[in-house]
Amino acid sequence: MRETDLPAAVAAALRAPTVGERFGVEAAGIPWSALTWGDPGGRPLLLIHGVTASAAIWWRVGPALAATGRRVVAADLPGHGQTGHWQGHHRFRDNAADVAAFIRAAGMGVDVMQVVGHSWGAMTGAALPAAGFRPATLVLVDPPVVPRAFMAMQVAGSDEQTYPDINAAIAAVRAANPDWDGGDVRAKAEALTQLDEAAARSVFLDNGDWDGGLGDLADPAASGISVWLVRGDPATGGYIADAVLPAYAARIGVDHITTVAGAPHSPQRTHPVETTAALLRALDAGA
Repeated sequence: MRETDLPAAVAAALRAPTVGERFGVEAAGIPWSALTWGDPGGRPLLLIHGVTASAAIWWRVGPALAATGRRVVAADLPGHGQTGHWQGHHRFRDNAADVAAFIRAAGMGVDVMQVVGHSWGAMTGAALPAAGFRPATLVLVDPPVVPRAFMAMQVAGSDEQTYPDINAAIAAVRAANPDWDGGDVRAKAEALTQLDEAAARSVFLDNGDWDGGLGDLADPAASGISVWLVRGDPATGGYIADAVLPAYAARIGVDHITTVAGAPHSPQRTHPVETTAALLRALDAGA
């Protein structure tokens, strides 16, 4: 996949992304902070980040998807970014209920609204229907299918520690991820200076084994929703093994599954062109 294979406006936005506009709303007792790109009257698309990240992880993909005419919003989840105000809602459905409240408060709760979630954000997205909100399209980006013991190891990882100083955080993130673009280094570093560490630990450790959202997708509330899976490559750090794909195929259809070859758990960081192309395929199919 080459950049020239993307629509020209999308490719241009990936090369030179615009800074999202920051806004806030009150919902579910939480003062939310979020970034937005694109036409305020366009079809709404919510981007949901993973644990220890923030809305800024979408710094490149957000404006690229907005170049299609959509209104793209990336929210900082509770305990993350500029939202803060962690209320102990570590369970995926509880977090999804809070996100559903944000969707409605932000004026995005319409029938054509679409959702893309990564990792914890994908688990939250999968739980949205059971929590009372049915998006028209739901794209799950590498929702982990891993045991709790694996998540416990992530808590101890050097790139998941909080930092009081942005310069120290940038140095640590860059050292741990030398192949990342500077924008991704800065986004992760900022998130680690803003993170409520207790919130992150609770998400990592108190959800038991992570099932990649399969349980919530089996809920009758999710029936009929156009669901897509974009996963990293398990050979290079993706969190969904090949052996799990038949379970997804049974739920969403084999043609709704894309593997970003050579990509890790966060393919939007290392393979933005391929990831954006996969997201557009899913989102445009649900147009």
